[in-house]
Amino acid sequence: MRLRITLVSLVSLVLLFAAPVHAEEAEEGGMSLEEISRMLDNPLGNLWIIFLENNFTNYRGKPANGPENINVTAIQPILPVPLTENWNLVTRPIVPLVSAPKFGIDARDFGDCPGNCNSDPPDGFPRLSTDREFELGDIVAWTMLSPSEPTTLSNGSKFVWGLGPSFRFPTATEDQFGSEKFSLGPANILMLLPPEDGSWTFGLFNHHHFSVGGTSKRDRVRHSQFQYIWWYKLPVEGEWSVGAAPMVDVNWDASTDDKLSFPLGLGISTTFFLGPMPVRLGLEYNGYVAKPDNYGPRHGFKIYLVPVIPRLVQEPIFGS
Repeated sequence: MRLRITLVSLVSLVLLFAAPVHAEEAEEGGMSLEEISRMLDNPLGNLWIIFLENNFTNYRGKPANGPENINVTAIQPILPVPLTENWNLVTRPIVPLVSAPKFGIDARDFGDCPGNCNSDPPDGFPRLSTDREFELGDIVAWTMLSPSEPTTLSNGSKFVWGLGPSFRFPTATEDQFGSEKFSLGPANILMLLPPEDGSWTFGLFNHHHFSVGGTSKRDRVRHSQFQYIWWYKLPVEGEWSVGAAPMVDVNWDASTDDKLSFPLGLGISTTFFLGPMPVRLGLEYNGYVAKPDNYGPRHGFKIYLVPVIPRLVQEPIFGS
């Protein structure tokens, strides 16, 4: 219940403060809903947005007695800043609020919980308790350098890329919901956007974290995530698309049968004006075709709301 209240409160605050300010920008910009929808398809575009996402994932396997559900509400501002006329610096912090069952043991005895408990627990290992905790998880932030405008290909499609570092900070307010390690690694995005009369969008995002500091009582972090993206714009009135953007997880230190979590997904999204403010709303289901033999995800749902907010930095920082 606390998780739902938090998500509703966040959405309400965004709508309350962003809408009145954006009204003037909408009048000045004069962009159509279709133009805004296409810009939202580009995660490295020139819009400032707040990506509010709630993930409901079902986990099974040891040490749980049965199916366990984990909720993660992720607050993700995406803030491109023009460095020059030709280059943007795009920053995306990811703040996770986790609602999950708590282990009845010291977290260091079972690695990086609750999402990466993919090692085979020893005999007699304590099961998950029935108590749930609502805590802040480890904050992740990546920043990428990207061309300010996509490259137009011969067929009219547009190619987008970005490259930069990704960081994971030991901010979890409950040790078992974080790594207690400071980690970093590379991140990049590749996107193929459709031409003006096209419908297909494809993309690949990946980032990798390797621990470089933190408590010696916890296992090291060697973890990668790959997000493959595909969307098809429906030939109907309004801005509707079907597709998915599942996240593949790889825990490199887990045993061979427990390294990979690979989901297949399908979802639907729509973009519309809420008053003067552009908003994207989406729903997606993911089923895991490859999953850890031990404790790991089986299926999940996510719902997201993406309001466009005023872009406070519009002129290049380093000259015109």
